[in-house]
Amino acid sequence: MVDILTREKQVDTVFDYIESLIPSDTLIPCSQWAEENRYMNSKASGRSGNFSFRNAPYCKEIVDCFSKNSSVQEVAIMKGVQLGLTTSVIENVIGYTMDVDPSPMMFVFPNEGECKSYKKVKIDNLIDNSGLRNKIAAETDNRNTRRTGDTALMVEFQGGFLKLASAGNPKQLRSTHIKKLFLDELDGYPDILKGEGSPVDIATKRTDSYIQLGRKICYNSTPLLAHKSKIYELYKKGDCRKFFVPCPICGEMQELVFYKSDGGLYPDEKAVVKDKTKTKPFGLLFDANACKEGDLSSVRYRCQHCGGDFKDYHKLSIEQRGEWRTTEKSKKPFYRSYHISALYSLTKPWENIVLDFLEAGKDPKKLQAFFNLDLGEPFVENFGGVEYQQVHRLKDENMDNNFVPDEALILTCCADVQRDRIECEVKAWGERFRCWGIDHRVFEGNTSDIYDPCWQKFKDIKDEIFTSGKLVDIMLVDSGDGELTDVVYDFCETFGEGLILPLKGFVAPARATEKFKIVPIKERESLSLVEIYVDKYKNLLSRYLSQEERIDDSYPDGWFTFANGYSDKYFRQLTNEKRIRKKLPSGVIKTVWEAHGRNEAFDLNVYNLAAIDLIILQTSLYVLGLEYPTPKAVFDYFKMIRNYKSETESGEKTPVDA
Repeated sequence: MVDILTREKQVDTVFDYIESLIPSDTLIPCSQWAEENRYMNSKASGRSGNFSFRNAPYCKEIVDCFSKNSSVQEVAIMKGVQLGLTTSVIENVIGYTMDVDPSPMMFVFPNEGECKSYKKVKIDNLIDNSGLRNKIAAETDNRNTRRTGDTALMVEFQGGFLKLASAGNPKQLRSTHIKKLFLDELDGYPDILKGEGSPVDIATKRTDSYIQLGRKICYNSTPLLAHKSKIYELYKKGDCRKFFVPCPICGEMQELVFYKSDGGLYPDEKAVVKDKTKTKPFGLLFDANACKEGDLSSVRYRCQHCGGDFKDYHKLSIEQRGEWRTTEKSKKPFYRSYHISALYSLTKPWENIVLDFLEAGKDPKKLQAFFNLDLGEPFVENFGGVEYQQVHRLKDENMDNNFVPDEALILTCCADVQRDRIECEVKAWGERFRCWGIDHRVFEGNTSDIYDPCWQKFKDIKDEIFTSGKLVDIMLVDSGDGELTDVVYDFCETFGEGLILPLKGFVAPARATEKFKIVPIKERESLSLVEIYVDKYKNLLSRYLSQEERIDDSYPDGWFTFANGYSDKYFRQLTNEKRIRKKLPSGVIKTVWEAHGRNEAFDLNVYNLAAIDLIILQTSLYVLGLEYPTPKAVFDYFKMIRNYKSETESGEKTPVDA
């Protein structure tokens, strides 16, 4: 027994000796320093007591990225409000650096006024309440100097300093070399300083000499507009970490989200059924009408995994067991990025977030504030697209599917091909592009085989006889992104008989005047491809579907009507394409159309617009012998044919009389 105890004592002695050789400042992480040394008073934080990550557990991993022994060099934090990230991350790193890892630092604010007020209220409080005041002194060889090391925009201490700077002042940014840089609320920075460049670039250049010596850069901001958000771009460069917490009911880990209309993994018996459609929503659920009346008791969070509901007061306990998980691969070495919303805030209840959402309504400015401040997400401005109510009002309850009105002159049918189904829509067209949605059909099957029943059912539409003996005049099939292109070509070549043509969408070149063109397909002598500029057609469709009825019931050009059998799901798909501003990889900001969910219905309407244009072109040039496509002449021609058939069938005219 004595020998064993002696040996254990010897081992302990060896480890104690090894530990004594390692500098203590490389062992203590920043989070440990904060909880052991920082005291918070009500003047700076609203609460008094020793600092603890219990009130913001999601900050602990982030702050430890700035520890001396961490290999992480850059951290981007995209956040909502009332999360304490500046207090729990940046301020703790400043205190840790002054006490444990002395080095030059710079803290950049959007403007100079914020620099001075933050220094006076926050930084001075941090120094005084963390036992750091005795470390503040200007380094000088002059014993008679009266410099204290503490000025309005500078704090000096042995081995380093903290400089506070304004993003709008290039002279302040062009400081001496900096090892630790804090860029706070950088979405509020100017994009460019005249004759100087980006303030973010100017500031980060100050850290170049410390790249090999463990520099630290913190990008911290609430995002603004998506197409020009600085923090959003920086966030995407990293590994896009999300904070996962366990459900208090089933224990499954998940990110807290505001609301997802579908995608729950829980059993079908908990699904929501509306208009014969089954969905599995998760996130914050609430009774909007009751909340607007002041009754917030319905607000709860639905777990994505088990479908169980829990309340805001569970946040404190589940966040203590939370963990950060990467969702992407970082594009830079030693670079991390984090996103967190106000749903995790222990000072802002979920009920208040719901009220913010309801208050925003459809007001773009208020919606932006909700996305930015509550969700911590950049806001996407919409410059085109349609709303659900706008298109749903176009449904005619008195018009049955597959009924073609007498005013209709031309029938088109277009298809969108997916791996497991063909979705198609038949449209009827009258004068001035009056359009009726006749039927939306979905044929499920193996679309890689042109002899599969799904393809044969689609083919049969070519010979289908509609009201008053009308037949489809042209059919277009989207040839897809390459996976099913040859299949579509084979189908059109085998069964098309010149009536069914493949189609492919492209983004219009800057100077393009036409909306489509017909090009031959190599090695397919009997087949041509219809190439359409989808953004031009989407702009036109958005305008058609969003226009108001005239008071005198004289419909405007391009007025759409849909049969009563069209589903709510179809109309919702019509709203999932939005025209937004987006920053391209080249750095150019461009307005583009982007889908936000399934959009087959929107595409089918686009394709049918191209189909009627194709008929107008071919009829104008090859039937009427006109030099240019002339819609009125074409509609008049089809109206003449319709009238001739009607009069012939009634016996009022003979072919000779005609």
